Amino acid sequence: GNACINNLRLIDAAKKQWALENHKQNTDTPTVADLTPYLGRGPRGQFPVCPQGGTYTIGSVGEKPQCSIPGHVLP
Repeated sequence: GNACINNLRLIDAAKKQWALENHKQNTDTPTVADLTPYLGRGPRGQFPVCPQGGTYTIGSVGEKPQCSIPGHVLP
């Protein structure tokens, strides 16, 4: 689950950066397309995927991103 947790951290950081630069509130929810430029993975910035096949829920700025696999959670 460590790779997944790191992905969730990346998503969370991207979300905070997106909110800061775009003057968003805690209730605003970014899309994958919104966050991709802030992820800095690969030439096109690809959205991370859970290595075990879980599905990510980005959630609003005030929420932690989540993975559908139990135990894959941000501390």
